[in-house]
Amino acid sequence: MSRLASALLVWSLLASPAMAQVRLPATTPDTNPAHTAFRRAQRLVNDGNGGRGRFIVDSLVEAADPGSAAEAQALFWRATLAPTWGDAQRDYLRIMLEHERSPLAAESMFRLAQGELAGGDRGAAQRYFERIARETPEAPIRGEASLWHGRMLIERGARAVGCPVLREGRRRVTDGQVELVNQYDYLLQGCTADSTSTPRAPTIDPSVTTLWSVQIAALPTRREAEAVVKGLAARGYVGLRIDGETPPFRIRMGRYATREEAQRALAAYRTKEKGDGFVTPVPAR
Repeated sequence: MSRLASALLVWSLLASPAMAQVRLPATTPDTNPAHTAFRRAQRLVNDGNGGRGRFIVDSLVEAADPGSAAEAQALFWRATLAPTWGDAQRDYLRIMLEHERSPLAAESMFRLAQGELAGGDRGAAQRYFERIARETPEAPIRGEASLWHGRMLIERGARAVGCPVLREGRRRVTDGQVELVNQYDYLLQGCTADSTSTPRAPTIDPSVTTLWSVQIAALPTRREAEAVVKGLAARGYVGLRIDGETPPFRIRMGRYATREEAQRALAAYRTKEKGDGFVTPVPAR
């Protein structure tokens, strides 16, 4: 007998005759035994039988092969029914780190961000939102995550960064998602042309041979560098580029006429992103 079959047998033994007679909603038919087991666990938790319900999802986690889609799904279910935020956080983090290619990775990062916001740590929440945009840009949850991210940035006074995030997120929401559409449209009313105008590139004297740039990172692959650039661009940064044809691929921002201008840009970046970087001379082109 497989481990999953054994877990499902445990679930069937736990189910009382009264619970066995409960029908699942007709609008959500599902013949997958693991899904049915989770729904039974969810019903048990909602009815006050948390211990029995969580034993079912614990069994599903143990039965799943490590690294499998079944394990990611079981971890997500267990996090959903967790009795404390700490318990849920551990499983969401496992999905994010051990199942980064799973469709549930983005959903887990979103829930981690929501948890950090609830706990008052907006910096940690922002980092999760940014990871969603950078690592899972096409995830279905991206539209909702961008709404939360943009709203948080505007509440922090970073309207020039938050409004582009909202505009990008609104583009990913379909007209059928009425509630999200309404929330986006309400927030975007405050995004005037002045607050979201794209900064112009500085005018450079043609006789200048050396300029200054902010170097944000140096990564071993172009693909990684491109992902970071895409994420930063989505948050409103301009003048981004990747320098170098061989590793390391250097992510740089801006071409400033003076070192002082570049230092001011670096200071602004550090304040917003809580990240590192340095100013470096670059040839004028």
